[in-house]
Amino acid sequence: MALKTFVKISEVNNLSDARYCAGMTVNLMGFDLYKDNPAYVSPENFMELTGWLSGVDFVGEYGNASEDAIKASIKDYEIHYLQTDNPAIIPLFPEFKRILRFDMDKVSNAEEVKSIMHKAADDVQFFLFESGNGNHYKENVVNQVLDLAKDYPVVLGFNIDDKNVMELVEKTSIKGISLKGGEEIRPGYKDFDELADILETLEIDDTVEG
Repeated sequence: MALKTFVKISEVNNLSDARYCAGMTVNLMGFDLYKDNPAYVSPENFMELTGWLSGVDFVGEYGNASEDAIKASIKDYEIHYLQTDNPAIIPLFPEFKRILRFDMDKVSNAEEVKSIMHKAADDVQFFLFESGNGNHYKENVVNQVLDLAKDYPVVLGFNIDDKNVMELVEKTSIKGISLKGGEEIRPGYKDFDELADILETLEIDDTVEG
């Protein structure tokens, strides 16, 4: 099984998401490691969720955490990527692959975003654009991000559904997409409908006819 584009799953905090997304061969699985955030994953929980997984890289998601807060936390986790919303953090952790995230709910100046991307381009694997509140944005906003993808590695994390995902993958320059995990209804039970619809749309049919 494989997917037609690069996929990151953000805010994984339960075994249902971890198992399902690993089985769907996503590229990156992100965990909120900043303990002041509601989706925080403790070192113990992180080991429970990741200990048996293979074939997927783990992202430590730190939001706007300070350098000191990240240093105090990161030693307790085995991660491959560090994700931050703060451009000043990017040069401070060269031992990790790095992701710079832009929260669309807080972005107000497209030119400022482009300037930040230009300065950070050599130090990051990609730029992630998400809506922290899950908001849906107008087409002109999406198009501004897609324009940036022509010059920089951009992973899109908003305004995605199973109806438009193939067009985004095939007709734009984005590196890939990002989807969010969520809370379990109860341990072991989760409504995967939206997540599954998108990932299944991206599945490559590797059936070989005899």
